[in-house]
Amino acid sequence: MKRKILIAIEEFAKNSDEYLKLIDKNNFDLIWNESGKRLDFKRDFNLFQDIDYIIAGLEEYPLEFFENNQNVKAISRVGVGVDNIDLMSAKKKGVKVFITTDKPSVAVSELCISNMIAILRSTFIMNQSLKNDEWNVIQGRDIRNCSVGIIGLGSIGKEVVKRLKSFGPKISGYARTWDSSFAHRYSIKRYLSLEEITAESDILTIHLPLEKETENLISEDIIKRLKADSILINTSRAGVVDNIALANSLRKGHILGAAIDVFDEERKIAPYNELENVILTPHVGSHTAGTRIAMEESAINNILSFDALINPKNHNNLTELLMQVEKNSVV
Repeated sequence: MKRKILIAIEEFAKNSDEYLKLIDKNNFDLIWNESGKRLDFKRDFNLFQDIDYIIAGLEEYPLEFFENNQNVKAISRVGVGVDNIDLMSAKKKGVKVFITTDKPSVAVSELCISNMIAILRSTFIMNQSLKNDEWNVIQGRDIRNCSVGIIGLGSIGKEVVKRLKSFGPKISGYARTWDSSFAHRYSIKRYLSLEEITAESDILTIHLPLEKETENLISEDIIKRLKADSILINTSRAGVVDNIALANSLRKGHILGAAIDVFDEERKIAPYNELENVILTPHVGSHTAGTRIAMEESAINNILSFDALINPKNHNNLTELLMQVEKNSVV
């Protein structure tokens, strides 16, 4: 009997469907989310029936899901964030969970840096002024004269560093794990205190997963420590930042601006609705054609490798398969 893969994500294979041939070749049944919106495992329970594998987006997978869908063997997330998946429950039920590792890193880092420059030069504000028939000339700042603090130096944080280096700012970092070799190569100053790096940075950019340890890490107290005329960029997860405190700081003009790509509630931009000194984007950090293709192909390969490992009829090199599976596995 054919094994079933649910493409739960709303949009998939829009830029290329070449990698879908791998699924056809391996004799799977594909079940598609054709609703045009995010699936809900309770409302759309019929789609999840007898599914072996899931290509996942941001839909929720709590304990109740795993209790009611015990045929699921693996979930492959298109992206790197897994705060929508109850990992402990997945592990308890023997469900493997994969991510697409560093595939989004370049696209997210480019959006991050483009927003830094847009805020430093106030281009987004002058653009709107001109459209309102106002000749509003705003003197900008050079990124080379700024100190950039990077919170989190994983794959995305490192890509930000690589691209920032050519602009010539001072770069500092705060991270739980520290790559000394990388830091030396790119002359990154290490801060052991979040309070200290915040107070010293002209630009603070966040690149952290949302976990118990990182939730509300950029708190009201931390935001109050930001320099006057500083900038905060968040392209990671909304819950890492106290958005109400940040919006209040922006409203009062305590900092120059912010760029926000992630929100406490998807599709709702509160509390930034009426603020002019913030750039808002609808969670598009990794949303480029090239990155999307790479992430989707990786998500499929995660499933195919895992399936071949647990059904090893036509594959001789199980050690190689195991290495491929573990590379992108979080559970």
